Amino acid sequence: MKKTCLSVLTSLFFFCMTVMSMAQQQLLTLHDLIPGGETYHRYLPENLYGLQWWEEKCIVPGMDSVCAVTPATGAEEVIALREEVNNRLTAKNLGTIPHFYDIRFSPSSKDEFYFKVTRGDTLHHVFYNFLRKEIVKVISSGRGHAKLAPSGGVVAYTSSGTLWYSTERVSDVMVAEGAEGVLNGESVHRNEFGIHKGIFWSPQGNKLAFYWMDERMVTEYPLVDISIRIASLQSIRYPMAGMTSHQVLIGIYDPENNRTIYLETGDPTDRYFTNIAWSPDERYIYLIELNRGQDHAKLCRYEAGSGKLDRVLLEERHEKYVEPQHPVTFLPWDNELFIYQSQRDGYNHLYLYNTEGELIRQLTRGEWIVKNLVGFDEKKKEVLYTSTEYSPLQENLFRISVKGGRGRLVGNNKDIHTVTPNPSGRYVIDRYSAPGTPRHIAVIDTYTGKENRLLAAADPYRGHEMPEIVTGTIRAADGVTDLYYRMVKPLDFDPSRKYPVVVYVYGGPHAQVVNNGWMHGARGWDIYMA
Repeated sequence: MKKTCLSVLTSLFFFCMTVMSMAQQQLLTLHDLIPGGETYHRYLPENLYGLQWWEEKCIVPGMDSVCAVTPATGAEEVIALREEVNNRLTAKNLGTIPHFYDIRFSPSSKDEFYFKVTRGDTLHHVFYNFLRKEIVKVISSGRGHAKLAPSGGVVAYTSSGTLWYSTERVSDVMVAEGAEGVLNGESVHRNEFGIHKGIFWSPQGNKLAFYWMDERMVTEYPLVDISIRIASLQSIRYPMAGMTSHQVLIGIYDPENNRTIYLETGDPTDRYFTNIAWSPDERYIYLIELNRGQDHAKLCRYEAGSGKLDRVLLEERHEKYVEPQHPVTFLPWDNELFIYQSQRDGYNHLYLYNTEGELIRQLTRGEWIVKNLVGFDEKKKEVLYTSTEYSPLQENLFRISVKGGRGRLVGNNKDIHTVTPNPSGRYVIDRYSAPGTPRHIAVIDTYTGKENRLLAAADPYRGHEMPEIVTGTIRAADGVTDLYYRMVKPLDFDPSRKYPVVVYVYGGPHAQVVNNGWMHGARGWDIYMA
């Protein structure tokens, strides 16, 4: 009897140890690793949503409150509570909001933020004064893509290809009518060449530029919609290589006289109109025209009042291709100078031009690329940008004088950084990740380097058995170029054994898959297969 009990106890002991070991090193499943999985949300690194600047303070929206952080000290203050806001919304029969993540600060008042509330087919843009704790304005529109004017008093929106605008007192004024195959205010040219929107308010909100697109001549392409229980067939108009493409015009709407004109660009057949920007005085529209062969680009300036071409400021040609990705960006302190981005020397860099089309100087140079022009420091007359100067696998923040010189690093020289500067350019919200750091968010003083941390996300896979991830380079066929790879090794990897290998290559541009961010950019599918 004693022997039997001891045997049972021994078996139970080893069983419990095995269960504990499995619990400590649990294997991840497809549901844990793939978007849409039942448990996928549990393994997302902690995040802060909707971070932005309110004058010189960093705004941290949350589920139930909005906090303002003073960059110099890290001190926090609550400026709004969801319960108070929802009470005001309910009193006006506007429903409620579930969180503050989507708020934006009003361009017309420093004491207001605005957000959207959907009721039926109507989208309400609600302006809330957080000092007086009251709703001060509501602009109603349709539920299509909507864009608030910089003045804060007008919303332009799209619905079934038609472009409309609304104010607090006047709703649903038609700007340009759509039809089957004719769209207004939508993104065009298949979102290539840096295009991601179709509505462009002037700096003060007095005029509205928009895309007009006619795709009736484009062949329809069938797609299967699998998002519903019983799949259905839907067609889109998609120009296959060498076949007829859609045609695009740029309209200019003046709300003061309810008049729309179109830029006199000529025959739009086989031409791309990209990177639209307004001049600070709202007199001109700047855009880049590109031929379908994509080997000849022209930076053009049009008169916003008449639609006539004012002048061609510069041209770029290349035997293989020219790929404009960014609109011109004017210096905040000088309306006669702008930054133009170009890959003319093989790498994307910043060039300073005047409004006569004369090159003042090349601001950045080297065998690396500028990833983003993120802002300016008006006091020091400097440009803030991120680049791959330290490594093609990284993105780091730099600042450089418009008078020339070498860019100066801000923060560390590692990892992947995405930054948002405040209006003065002294402070930035810095989001970064590293191979072993899922997410780190801080407010950084770009003058002193002092950091106030907002979030340090924990490893969501801690306690689970994870494969080893390594990176390295292999030499390309030219014998010169290094190609970076990421290898996800199987669990309990034995270098003396042979394993089946899945090789994945994405050869397209603008979608780097190997980097020095979290897990070197490995996907959940890669982890699962290993």
